[in-house]
Amino acid sequence: MKLYKEFRFDIIFVAVIHLAGIIGIRLLPEIFLKTSFVSIIIPLALYLYRIKPIKIEWIIIFLVYLITFFSEWIGVNYGWLFGSYEYGDSLGFKIDGVPIIMGANWLLLGLVCRDVVKKIISNHWLIIIVSALLMVLIDTLIEPLSNRLDFWTWKNNIIPFSNYKDWFLIALLNQYIFSFLKFKKDMFFWSLGYIIVLVLFFVSFYLK
Repeated sequence: MKLYKEFRFDIIFVAVIHLAGIIGIRLLPEIFLKTSFVSIIIPLALYLYRIKPIKIEWIIIFLVYLITFFSEWIGVNYGWLFGSYEYGDSLGFKIDGVPIIMGANWLLLGLVCRDVVKKIISNHWLIIIVSALLMVLIDTLIEPLSNRLDFWTWKNNIIPFSNYKDWFLIALLNQYIFSFLKFKKDMFFWSLGYIIVLVLFFVSFYLK
């Protein structure tokens, strides 16, 4: 019971942050858009605090961060992954055109998708595949809003199929690496709550 109270506090806190973002972006976009990275940092910090990774798990998490950041770097600077795009200013400090928060975004999304899927599916390889597909599905919700929210912009404002293909492949690699995580805490309700908040946040910007 104590565990679920802690999770409830986390998700309510995350929901309040996202609700403030919805209101703030609509009323004062020039201010609130530049703080968008907070909506990634705080949930990820809470998640890691709850699971309390041991040394080998920190190594796995950092490895996924490096892989995803480097994949974004390749995409932004060479267009070999995802397509031709560039990041705006909403996601904070950048290294060579890539916000450092992007690796954290991949991390959080990958972890919560895995937590939800592995509660429903028991097969090792299916968990990897379906978790990657869920990540891509969430990305399809975000992509059409990316320019409006100053996250990133696509050349000629066209989202290429290669973006989703490469997203799936990188997500697949991430999920395979995550399969070596062995933390015992059941994060299903935390992760499901976060995904619901995230989806509602982006859906709100489709509404007039």
